[in-house]
Amino acid sequence: MLDDLDFLSQRLKKLVEQTQQLVADRKALQTRLAQVESERDALAKKLAQEDVQAKALGIKVNAYEAEIEVLRSQSTAKNQALQGSLDLFKQEHTNLQAQLQSRDHEVSALRAATIQAKERIDAVLERLPGGHHEEQH
Repeated sequence: MLDDLDFLSQRLKKLVEQTQQLVADRKALQTRLAQVESERDALAKKLAQEDVQAKALGIKVNAYEAEIEVLRSQSTAKNQALQGSLDLFKQEHTNLQAQLQSRDHEVSALRAATIQAKERIDAVLERLPGGHHEEQH
């Protein structure tokens, strides 16, 4: 019977040691669980912040795209207006060139007519009595 009590005592010691080990393991697991939960909460918070930042960046991107589209539209309109002005200036330049050429022909014709008139006047003056054979100025 003493042997049975010794055996029971040893079993109780082992049971107490296992219980103490289980309690220690439980405390370690609870500590680790608290750390993991803390890490999870920190990561969730960081994720939420990054989500907010991503949404803010998305809004900015949309605003910038809209602004780019407005600027592109304005640029196209200005380009068209400038092209229209350029076309008008080219047309006006062509018209002025044509007028200049026409005026040059008129001036040439007037010079020729002036030379002919001078020659006729000189011829008439030479035929007059007392006409000079040299030009008078």
